[in-house]
Amino acid sequence: MTTHQWTLQESFYFPVEYGAFAKSAEVKVTPGFTEERTEDAIRLQGIYHIAANVVFDADKQVELATEDVLVIHDVEVENNKGYFEYAVPLNVDLPVELDGDLQLEVRDIKSSSQEDGGLKLEWTVHLKQEEPVQEPVVIEEEPAALQFVAASTSHLEFLANADRAVEQVNNEMEDFLLYIAEMDDDITRKIFHSNNVFVEAEGQSSE
Repeated sequence: MTTHQWTLQESFYFPVEYGAFAKSAEVKVTPGFTEERTEDAIRLQGIYHIAANVVFDADKQVELATEDVLVIHDVEVENNKGYFEYAVPLNVDLPVELDGDLQLEVRDIKSSSQEDGGLKLEWTVHLKQEEPVQEPVVIEEEPAALQFVAASTSHLEFLANADRAVEQVNNEMEDFLLYIAEMDDDITRKIFHSNNVFVEAEGQSSE
């Protein structure tokens, strides 16, 4: 994967009454942009928003030699400490084949004082590219048809009739055993018991 990065720098000057720039306490550079895709390139347009806390050396006099320098007039100063914000134009053309969500991240912010009392600011921009998430292709399989053998009506009727026949036999057997149990014949009571187990009658001894 190709890494895209670039470095920018800008020089800032301040009203001479504040003295020369001495050092920066904190500097933040935040990119903001819009994205336009054409047939030839991906064009990013916006700004780098700069917010900085700086320290001035009031004892060092500054003379702005040329009119071409960038002077920050809108700066809040108290006890030789100042705060200012500024927007640097952002214009970048990227290769058209880049895909996904494009983000810019600023790293390596460096500040230094110049001999003429100005602030030199430098920062590096890294392009972060988030690849589009490809959802896995899910192949939906049709559920297998349920295979079963439906019992025919005649078969079901046969089972029902068989159950009724068994129940009827059991009822008749109970009635028959009850009838045998009420008889006074000793031999009959020995032969037919209520547990439906056949017991052979004992033979009578001959005189």
